[in-house]
Amino acid sequence: MKKLILLLSILILGCQTNTQQNNNKWTFDATDGSYIQWNGADTNANEMLHHAMKHMYNVEREKSMTFFEKVLEYDPSLFGPHVVLAGFSIEGSEKRKMHVEKAKELVADNNETSKIFVSLLDLPRGGNWPLVTKGAHDLWSKMRELEPKGKLIHYYYAFTMPDANERIKEMESLLSEIKDQKGDPNSLPTSGDHSYMIPPIINTLGYFYYGIGEKDKAKSHFDEYLNLYKSYNSYDSMGEFYYNEEDMENALKYYKKAIEMYPSASSANSMVNRITNQQN
Repeated sequence: MKKLILLLSILILGCQTNTQQNNNKWTFDATDGSYIQWNGADTNANEMLHHAMKHMYNVEREKSMTFFEKVLEYDPSLFGPHVVLAGFSIEGSEKRKMHVEKAKELVADNNETSKIFVSLLDLPRGGNWPLVTKGAHDLWSKMRELEPKGKLIHYYYAFTMPDANERIKEMESLLSEIKDQKGDPNSLPTSGDHSYMIPPIINTLGYFYYGIGEKDKAKSHFDEYLNLYKSYNSYDSMGEFYYNEEDMENALKYYKKAIEMYPSASSANSMVNRITNQQN
């Protein structure tokens, strides 16, 4: 019996170790450049941070917010979560004010790229402040000059480009760098596994192509996103595609699937209510 218990303990420990290794594949060598200094010394905080950013890229704000708040419980010294949580907080609230103040306080001893990132909080409120708003592209451009290998920087640099065709071109370039390791040698990632960014980049491209009227291409990207990322936002994106195409039957189908995947999905719940009211 003791041998059996020992064997089970070893197996469980092995599974936990493998899980941690798999979950930490996204990490990279932060010492080979001037990246935004997101990580800290606490491994639990860093793990929560990965999940928070994954949900942020996939526009799953509810889950992202929960994980970012958990990051700060494990490591209150990190400035990055405060920047994102400021954007999630209600305009004029004490909570938003606190996050802005803490981000600026905690970044004081970090590198220049990190300080420029926090300076997004000084931009006018609008759009998806502070990461995507008026004036954000200039700051993302400065960060990209300082650290062209940073993939979060590259993503928002591309996302905030003023010209729609240039946005698509740059986002396609980022996708190629991560997916195929092809592109400007100065921009290619030198370590880490950034493959978790592929589904949200494809989703973003779906919206970009729809925005310039290439609806078939947009639809194929949303189909690919749905195949790669079986979570509520992929169904929400497909629901929005059909809603914009005035196909309410399919829009409801996908929005309801998003709610099935995550009952608290605010966007999908709101859209189901809107469509239902329109039909009554």
